[in-house]
Amino acid sequence: MKRIMKILFLPPIIFIVYKLYMLTVRFKEPRLPEKITNRLKSGDNYIVAHFHQDEIALIQRRTNSNYCVMTSTSTDGEVMRRFLTMLGYKCVKGSTSKDGTRALLELIKLAKTKKMNPVMAVDGPRGPIYKVKKGVIILAKETQAPILPVCVQINRAFCFNKSWNKALLPKPFSTVNIKFGNVIDVPADIEKEKIELYANILEQELLSLKDR
Repeated sequence: MKRIMKILFLPPIIFIVYKLYMLTVRFKEPRLPEKITNRLKSGDNYIVAHFHQDEIALIQRRTNSNYCVMTSTSTDGEVMRRFLTMLGYKCVKGSTSKDGTRALLELIKLAKTKKMNPVMAVDGPRGPIYKVKKGVIILAKETQAPILPVCVQINRAFCFNKSWNKALLPKPFSTVNIKFGNVIDVPADIEKEKIELYANILEQELLSLKDR
């Protein structure tokens, strides 16, 4: 009963609080890279890649649009799925640690058939922090959608230091600067042993955004 109550009542509460809270935050975002805008104009899609740490701030910027995400199958994951659905995201259940293959296949299907833009926190679901996993590279390989590395810089933020991802929550009336990295293309015929190489390339690009 406690689980059911949590799933039923917590998402709308989080939704209302989040929407009101984010009204106090200022976002500054550059134009998408020309390669991405050209793909969108032609009806194609792309993949957003970011670290888990930046997730809370980034969620607000892609609401009610053509984006799909992966959420875990746990109770907390179900709460998150309902919350994100209220914000306009399409959600698939699974993670890289559980039901990952099925969820990744569903993301690939959505990207191919519906031309949705997958959004992936690439160092999850349990870390280590800033370590890119292979799922996003496999997704890019199978869909031939380019990867756009995305990062945030927040002038004033709460940091949840006890969480593995050191999640950042912008403080009221703070400014969130969104930064885009170099677009990464993954060849369709990439060999399995080179998937880790591309994961490292994406990892370094995201880390460099953190330092800029």
